[in-house]
Amino acid sequence: DVTDVYNGYNYYVNYLYEKLIRIFKYDNLPPTIPRDALEKYILMRGYAGITKTKYADEEIYVAVPATKYGVGIYTDYEPFAQYCTPLLQGNNLIVGKDIGIIKNNSLQLNCDDIVKRYARQLADFDATINILTSNMRMEVLPSFADEESAESYKAVMVANRLGQVDTVLDKNFIQKGNFTPFASSNSTTKVSDVIEGRNEILRTFFAEIGVTSANGKKERMVVDEVNVNSQMLLFNVADMLEKRQEAIAEVNALYGLNISVELSAEYKFIQNNMKEGETNENNDWWYLCWWSYFICW
Repeated sequence: DVTDVYNGYNYYVNYLYEKLIRIFKYDNLPPTIPRDALEKYILMRGYAGITKTKYADEEIYVAVPATKYGVGIYTDYEPFAQYCTPLLQGNNLIVGKDIGIIKNNSLQLNCDDIVKRYARQLADFDATINILTSNMRMEVLPSFADEESAESYKAVMVANRLGQVDTVLDKNFIQKGNFTPFASSNSTTKVSDVIEGRNEILRTFFAEIGVTSANGKKERMVVDEVNVNSQMLLFNVADMLEKRQEAIAEVNALYGLNISVELSAEYKFIQNNMKEGETNENNDWWYLCWWSYFICW
């Protein structure tokens, strides 16, 4: 049923964005800027704006789905921005003066393509699991010469797939069909393989955005491989955090605010790994200095 893939795709798009939107924690945001709204704009569009505007005779701070334009010295550094929401709009805003721009990463890329790509793969895996588990309830594969019997069996199988029990109201049903034994003895193994495949897709998704996850094969990796993989995984989230912190510092200077951004509690282990990486790099530097001095002496 193609609707399984369609519904599963929509589910996983929301599921993956829900995971992404929780990576970063903001403190001291103005009450008129919900964290979720700000992060949603940044993740889905590649960047968002924070500006001050007038609403209901009051000056308020807002997060907006800004669009940059104009010719700057460098690509992606357009000097102007504009935005339009159901209740607010702003035109000809000067970036850095009338509005602060927060980038998702150094290349200003959104997460929409990666989310939708993995959502489709995960939906396909779920649909495959549904087919395999349904087949586990089948012992024979029938064929019929008449359409009425085929439709009757189809109705039974639809109910079977939903975990329901149905009957065929035709006493000659068995005589009308040719029932071939259906080899489904290895379906359990196949389901386990598909579930592991789906979990591997999830791990790959998190790895691509820079978040490590438990990997059943990790214990078979040598130390150097684990260290290299960890450094690769830290890179993306570190870049995303750096761009947010840089932009928030500019917004604070622009409007006299005291906003801060850091990794959420459930993602703190990434920051700890970053610090460990810096410590290791410092230790390596001192070791090289000592070794160079020893050789020269």
